[in-house]
Amino acid sequence: MAIDQAILAKALVEKGIVKEKTLKSLVDHAKTQNITLEQALFEREIIPDEKLGAVIAEMYESPFVKVSDKVIPEPLLHVVPYALASHQLVIPFEKNAMELKVATNDPQNFELLGALEKKTGLTISAHYATEKDIKASLKAYNKDVNEKFNKLLKGALEDPTKIESLKDAAKILDTIILFAFQNNASDIHIEPHKEFVIVRYRVDGMLQTIAELPIAVIDLLTTRVKVLASLRTDEHRAAQDGRFKIELENNEITLRVSILPTYDGEKTVMRLLTSTNQELDLESLGYSAKNLDIVKRDILKTNGILLVTGPTGSGKTTTLYSILKLLNSPEVNISTIEDPIEYRLEGVNQIQVNNKAHLTFAAGLRSLLRQDPDIIMVGEIRDEETADIAVNAALTGHLVLATLHTNDAASTLPRMAEMGVEPFLLGATAKMVLAQRLIRTICSKCKVEYKVKMDQINEIAKKQSFTKDLEQIIEYLIKVKPELEGKVVDNTITLYKGEGCGTCGNTGYKGRLSIAEVMEVSDGIRKILLENGSSKDIEDQAIKEGVITMFQDGLEKVIAGKTTLEEILRVMRT
Repeated sequence: MAIDQAILAKALVEKGIVKEKTLKSLVDHAKTQNITLEQALFEREIIPDEKLGAVIAEMYESPFVKVSDKVIPEPLLHVVPYALASHQLVIPFEKNAMELKVATNDPQNFELLGALEKKTGLTISAHYATEKDIKASLKAYNKDVNEKFNKLLKGALEDPTKIESLKDAAKILDTIILFAFQNNASDIHIEPHKEFVIVRYRVDGMLQTIAELPIAVIDLLTTRVKVLASLRTDEHRAAQDGRFKIELENNEITLRVSILPTYDGEKTVMRLLTSTNQELDLESLGYSAKNLDIVKRDILKTNGILLVTGPTGSGKTTTLYSILKLLNSPEVNISTIEDPIEYRLEGVNQIQVNNKAHLTFAAGLRSLLRQDPDIIMVGEIRDEETADIAVNAALTGHLVLATLHTNDAASTLPRMAEMGVEPFLLGATAKMVLAQRLIRTICSKCKVEYKVKMDQINEIAKKQSFTKDLEQIIEYLIKVKPELEGKVVDNTITLYKGEGCGTCGNTGYKGRLSIAEVMEVSDGIRKILLENGSSKDIEDQAIKEGVITMFQDGLEKVIAGKTTLEEILRVMRT
């Protein structure tokens, strides 16, 4: 049962948590989107989840709990099966002889609580937890999925003859996909070798082997994927691409499929495109407060072009979707041209590139301009024609968001010029360039600190084949970042690492954040652009104007204990 919206609104104002003007805007937004005030508050993230959660818990007259901080005993996971936990958003987290404590975002769901009481024979103590926190905590069920996965594979490995039909292959494939989903994998690789098949997942940007299957299953597995993706099952010598949706334990998962013939058979790579695997909000992406302020300021402009750049897998598309989510409202017409459409955004007109139908980025962008758009998102600027249309769209009163493949912010504008865009047009339209990478974050469950002498920092870097003067950069960061003051004491800096545990698969890392450099196109940078200056000239000017480079942003996160020095050196070395 939802709490009274008017009472919640009054409580938020009386406690000084939200101003009346902001609250009115939120109430209007909630009505427009047909969502509750709580959902609007969590969506906009105006106040921290925990602070808002504590207020809502008080109104429910229930204790507040941050269940993701709890270590949930494995036996409790069997009390509330994953299907029920994910569907009803309820997780048991503590139990004694008489009482079972559960986290739920609706402590007044008496039907659910009664059913649990009847099932367990215990008194149910309902604690309020935010929906976002509960969804994060569902990862605790990974062990349950892992057991199912290993049990199925064990049977396959002991007796390969049991895998003799598409039905058997379907069970294996379902388990592979569900296990990948539960572990937040972005990609699944099914690779044939001479005597076995390797299944690998890309988790937090790193590939890891999950299992080895008998080579006898490869043809059946590949055929099953082809059937689901509506591809030709009789074609084994050509590459095929497709996509499909599958529902597993109340989770709708969308996968993009690529099948390619190799020497030992057809290799399948599936990318998980489900939007529930990724929270689309700028605050959670890891930007520094300064960078976040610049981004939020520039995306409110009514015209111009904003470029997000970085290598494949650096989170560019997620950043663009997060920006679109912020800009999305009934008052503006937002249209996108993408390849592929990775997330579905309600209220946004999304167009999939289709080269067979001659719907390219350039053709689609040209057509979008006749659809009365206010904001246009171009999935990727790949050629001169697309670049030219995008810049002209920005010149004619549209806000254009686009991605590009360059190594840093400074080299992005010269790259656009190389693609045939006139420097004076680029100078007139480009408002901001955001370059980013993704780094792994230290696992919070096994995080430990250690001390390093500042004069040893460069020796660590050299072992990683890195030649920059880290000591000098860290000293500069501490000087310009007041929040880092006091991090170096007696020529010693405190750093952090993960020792490895069951939660992070003994890697020491869990989750990822962005490191970024955000460069506004100032008059000084425009002048360099018009004079055909180099990317080094632009970089020097940007730093002179106060831009924190991506490497510096990464080191700041190292000093703050969010990631390791080795991780930053690994990412920035490439």
